[in-house]
Amino acid sequence: MSDPYIYTQLNSKKLSNVTAEEIMNITDPTHIEFENEFNLERYNLINKALYRDGQPMPNTQRIVQTTYTGTSDDADFFKPNTGEVWMLVGGDTLATGGTGTITFNLKNDAGQLALLFIASVNGQEPIGENSTGLKYPIYVSSTNWLYANITAVATSVRASLSFIRVR
Repeated sequence: MSDPYIYTQLNSKKLSNVTAEEIMNITDPTHIEFENEFNLERYNLINKALYRDGQPMPNTQRIVQTTYTGTSDDADFFKPNTGEVWMLVGGDTLATGGTGTITFNLKNDAGQLALLFIASVNGQEPIGENSTGLKYPIYVSSTNWLYANITAVATSVRASLSFIRVR
């Protein structure tokens, strides 16, 4: 049986205070081999206790809202903390003073973009209503986060998207 290293690292913490980054830093150096079977079982048990099993985590849903007033407002829309994974649940866009277009991409540290969907809006509309390419589920993390590219703007365009943490 291996040394329960993870317990010595976390023994002064409550479940509600353990971050995904802490778990990742503790478990990353572990090789997947028979000698580490005990540790791997402990990691799995702790991840289940932390609701880090890929299912929505209780009390983590949040709405991210940003308003854009020009085509130079391109920016990271939602970038989770290290070790976290969030799933897009839904949302809406609102254009005032005309029509607006927001292109949502995944972005990585190298600045590469991958097109997710395009939301064209006139007034207030749920995403999906006039969105091109929207397919659920959409997951974002600290290595592939949501980036908004504004290609047409009325007076202003607001995006409100809801996410729930799954890891």
